[in-house]
Order: sequence, then C-alpha cells, then structure tokens
Amino acid sequence: MRRFALIMAGGKGERLWPLSTPERPKQLIPLIDGKTLLDLALERVGDEAEKVVLTNSLIAENIRDKNVRTIVEPVPKNTAPALVYATALLQKEAGEPVLIAALPSDHHISPAGEFRTTLRRAYEAADKYGKIVTFGIIPAHPHTGYGYIERGEPVEDGLYSVVRFHEKPDYERAKEYVERGNFYWNSGMFVWRSDAFLNEVREHAPNIYNLLYDGDKLRSPEGFFSEVESISIDYAVMEKTRNILVIEATFEWIDVGSYSSLYRVLPKDGDANAYRDGTPGTVDSSENLVISGDKRVVLVGVKGVGVVIEGDTVLVVNLEEDQKVREAARKFGN
Repeated sequence: MRRFALIMAGGKGERLWPLSTPERPKQLIPLIDGKTLLDLALERVGDEAEKVVLTNSLIAENIRDKNVRTIVEPVPKNTAPALVYATALLQKEAGEPVLIAALPSDHHISPAGEFRTTLRRAYEAADKYGKIVTFGIIPAHPHTGYGYIERGEPVEDGLYSVVRFHEKPDYERAKEYVERGNFYWNSGMFVWRSDAFLNEVREHAPNIYNLLYDGDKLRSPEGFFSEVESISIDYAVMEKTRNILVIEATFEWIDVGSYSSLYRVLPKDGDANAYRDGTPGTVDSSENLVISGDKRVVLVGVKGVGVVIEGDTVLVVNLEEDQKVREAARKFGN
C-alpha cells in the first residue's frame, strides 16, 4: 500500500513574531543549523513515504524550489478540512486506499532515525488494525501548553488503546497527569489508512464529509473550502472516535511554537545563553535567547530574556511570558 507523509505547513506563526510574519511564516525561516523547519520535516521522513506539503497559497509560492508536491488550501479553515480533503484526494488519485501520516512541520525531533522507525511502525499498525494511530510523547514535566492523551490497555508492546484526549490543563492537573504515568503529550501527529479515516469523518464530522463529493466526484478545493467550517482535526474527529491507538514515541520532541521552545533547540554559550546568529556579548547574564541578524547584542545582568531583531523591529520578551508575543504581533505587527 502506498505511503504518504502530509507535511502540514500553515498558520500565522504569531508567537514567533517578528521573525515570523504572514509573508514569511515560521516554517520558512532558517532557525536551526541554517535550515528551515520545513526543510527538517522533509528530511526526517526520508524514504519512508511519498512527501506532500499541505499548505496555503503563500507558502506554496515560496517552496517551489524544494521540488516537492503541494496540496494548497485556497481558504484557511484549520486542520480538519485540509486533512480530510487531502486524504480524499490522494485516495482518489491512487484508485485505492493509501496510508497517510499527518505531520506538523513546526516540530524539532531527534534523532531522525528513531522517528523513522516509529513512523514505520505506525504505518504498519494503521494498516493492520484499520485504526488511526497517534504519537504520544512521554511527558518530561508538567506542561500547561500541551494537550494530553490518556492511554488504555496495551495492544502490542508500546502500542495502546486511547481512553480519551484531554484539553490543555492547569498546572496542578498537568502534574497529576505526569504522576499517574499513563498520560502522554499530544504531539498532533497521526497516521491512518485513508478509507478508515474517511469513515470516521463520515460518522463524527458529517458536516465536513458531506461537502466532499458531488455525486461520485470529488469537489474542487475552491468549492469545498468555500463552504466548509473552520475546525481542528482534534475537535472534529480525534476527541470523538474510539478507533484510535497511541504509539509511545521515545525520540526527543519539541513543538517549536514559541521563543521559550526555540531556546531549547538552539546552541548555547557557557552561561546557557542561546543564540542563532553568533554568540552575544554578556556580563553576568545567563539563560537568555538572542537572535540578532547582523547586529551585535550585549547583555548585562539579565536572565531569562529573549532579544529578537528582525528588520527595524526589536522584541525584548521575558521568556516565561512569551505566550504574550501573539498579543504584541496583533497590536504592533502591521
């Protein structure tokens, strides 16, 4: 059975403003070792599957040189419509069911070989059991910024049934999840067989499924996306279905969606100051993040601060308050 990797590259990237803008989204910014998040996502899939980038028209225009197929949503409607339409399209083109992995591009995963091993096993499980397979990340600490997956009975070694998905918790609830030992961070990565997935969509999200076809013919993307609601795949399907398994992922995983998470993946000097464009000057300063382009940044007596220079904008942010960058982007980004 043919295997596809749908690399999802969309969104506004407001939490990485001013580096990320609608015209230059975070997936296309050289962040790690001179490579973009999209480059790294494509590389780590390797030869395990045929790669397709699921994106919007703006990003598609900017990745023509990558020699990779794109499926473009003409109107952004969140992850569920995009993944449902792409699944139906790839199955239609193949003329038979196919295996599909839905993989966000804004993740840092290491080592890549271990990821490919887990991906290969997820494809096999999705085909064998006819169920959706999601990747569960062993939580390193209580985290209030991630959703959680509660695992149930073992199906195979490292593969479990799913009791339920849990929304992002407060700290005390997150601490409880970690202590109980049967909860994973929700990575947002999934593998499914196209026919099994579309059956789940038909049952749990008929308002999406019923817009896919005109008789036996798949509708055009313009027709489908102009009418479909905007909703995430978690809300539309994953939190409702019982036909889902979770595979325990043992690789390092970081959702690079904020400056505090970017801090974790960048190189650091002897005082744990992270940087992208060269080591900053420091005096009694530690655990800071500096992205300075060709500007020289000197830190004196500060800790836990992010300094980001992009064009004529300088952002200074307490890394513990970096979720508020989105608010700054909406207020000052235009």
